[in-house]
Amino acid sequence: MKVAIVHYHLEPGGVTRVIENTLDSFAEYFPDNQFVVLSGRAYPGQRIQNIQVVDGLGYSSPSTSISAQFLKERMKKAAERGLGKKPDIWHIHNHSLGKNPVLTQAVALLAEEGNPILLQPHDFAEDGRPSNFKVLNQVYSKTYPSSPNIHYATLNHRDCTFVKKLFTQRSSQVHLLANSISIPSDDGTENITNPNLPENLFLYPVRAVRRKNLGELALIAASHPEKHFANSLGPTNPNFGKIFEKWIKFSQKLNLPISFAIGEKVNSSFQEIINHAEGIISTSIAEGFGLGFLEPWMYQKFLCGRNIPEITQDFSNLGVNLDNLYTRIDIDLKHLSSSKLLKPKINSVLIKYFSDYGQELPNHATDLAYQSIVQETGVDFGRLDESFQEEIICSVLKSKVSQKDIQKQVNLEKIDKNVIQENKESVMDNFGQETYAKKVKRIYDLLLISTHEKVEYANGEDLLDLFLSPSRLNLLRTN
Repeated sequence: MKVAIVHYHLEPGGVTRVIENTLDSFAEYFPDNQFVVLSGRAYPGQRIQNIQVVDGLGYSSPSTSISAQFLKERMKKAAERGLGKKPDIWHIHNHSLGKNPVLTQAVALLAEEGNPILLQPHDFAEDGRPSNFKVLNQVYSKTYPSSPNIHYATLNHRDCTFVKKLFTQRSSQVHLLANSISIPSDDGTENITNPNLPENLFLYPVRAVRRKNLGELALIAASHPEKHFANSLGPTNPNFGKIFEKWIKFSQKLNLPISFAIGEKVNSSFQEIINHAEGIISTSIAEGFGLGFLEPWMYQKFLCGRNIPEITQDFSNLGVNLDNLYTRIDIDLKHLSSSKLLKPKINSVLIKYFSDYGQELPNHATDLAYQSIVQETGVDFGRLDESFQEEIICSVLKSKVSQKDIQKQVNLEKIDKNVIQENKESVMDNFGQETYAKKVKRIYDLLLISTHEKVEYANGEDLLDLFLSPSRLNLLRTN
């Protein structure tokens, strides 16, 4: 079997890692298959051997793009150069993200020619990316092709559910294909620590981006003065830099037991910081695959913090016990002197959000969003923006009762070592390289025996409606 894998680029990051892991796993478990990777840019790494750089495949806007016909032909010729013949399967990542609308069109042309295609969206223009969505405007009607020999692979339960609804009346199959994870090497480094690191450390091993919800980490720190909290890396996105610096100054002013970008400030390896940590914590409010819910167990560490059930449901179904995580931190509205401003803020954000997507605000949208964010038990801290979060933290610091209430909601107690071991085994069994390779191979095999029928196109606005649901609103995911 000959497969052409396609992505805009091969820079370090999530999709590149998925492609590298796919190739590594097939090389080990199904070595008779041949792959070529098509990219719009040169590959700076070492793991991928057979690469073809295709001019016009990288990120681009409609004004700087070549024609879809040209790009399709360039991709076909590059694939044949790399494989020696026409590929049996095209495996294309993030074609619908709005990073290059010509690729979206080229995929439609490949589909109409009858090529077997696996489309693997990691992220969606419909999910909090209105600028990407606008880029797709001229090609949106052909963004989601459907035929028996066009399949889709999604990363998590939510995406799988949403995309299946998109194709309810269509012939394409939709698969749940969770990423594989790397198994840490057993080389003795798991015992190395650094005594200069903070005691009672809870590590949040992420780079700082807005959806990682660092304000909630500061709230937990404010409520647990006997512990120390830290995230590992600072932001690379300049748009988040100012917010990040503001959290640093805010936390220093209040003398909170928290360190930001600790991995950039101490002379310790990531493994040493992990080893030293009492536990791993997550306060993220949005994820694609949800790697952070699986990796801690591989390091024999327990995870605490915020759950995202629409992402982690698959993990729980496969035996990963996440019962100690919370889904909300409810804060009494008395901690918001500006609480009367919350509903108008939600309303203005929704109007702009729907307008950015070219949609009209549904009836009762503001009430639906407000009732989802504010319930009888309080307002969910993780769905507020930074200004509201700062005000709450300042108020909570003045109330021992409120701090104890947060301590009850945020369980930092170390869980039983047997649960840690059982979770580790579940992760290894269900998300290792061999399991992943078998899942991908099964999808490829189904594609090879699928028939080609006239291509139809699903109505992407049905998918947009699912993502735009007012009850899903989070102020940290809007401007």
